[in-house]
Amino acid sequence: MKEWYNTARSSGRKVPGFGHRVYRTYDPRARVLGPLAGMMAESNPNCDKMYSIAKRLEEEVVSDLGMEKKIFPNVDYYSGIVYHAMGVPGDLYTVLFAVSRVAGWTARVMEYLENNRIFRPRSLYVGEFDREYVPLENR
Repeated sequence: MKEWYNTARSSGRKVPGFGHRVYRTYDPRARVLGPLAGMMAESNPNCDKMYSIAKRLEEEVVSDLGMEKKIFPNVDYYSGIVYHAMGVPGDLYTVLFAVSRVAGWTARVMEYLENNRIFRPRSLYVGEFDREYVPLENR
């Protein structure tokens, strides 16, 4: 795990589940989900190793980036372990992560409409255009 983290850091990759646009301290939601994931891992042998690795990675990242860059686990870091312990299939995780945010996204759009503001993303799409769709079974 430590070797993987050092490779990710030296190549400039971000570590999934760490950092947050708003919180510059430990995400309060992760403070709840972390111990919950630990409790669920104790009673679920399929999650015990996963939780152990997650805790070691958290210690590594926080000791390396926590004080300097204020990077700590976010809510999604431990929620995947909780979903796994509950028996949720992995291909549904992204859906659950998104569903939990729909109310906030909707509220944001409603605020923009109320103030007659146009949302202008701050990023540019740099991918390919005019690509032909290839069905999943043909990829």
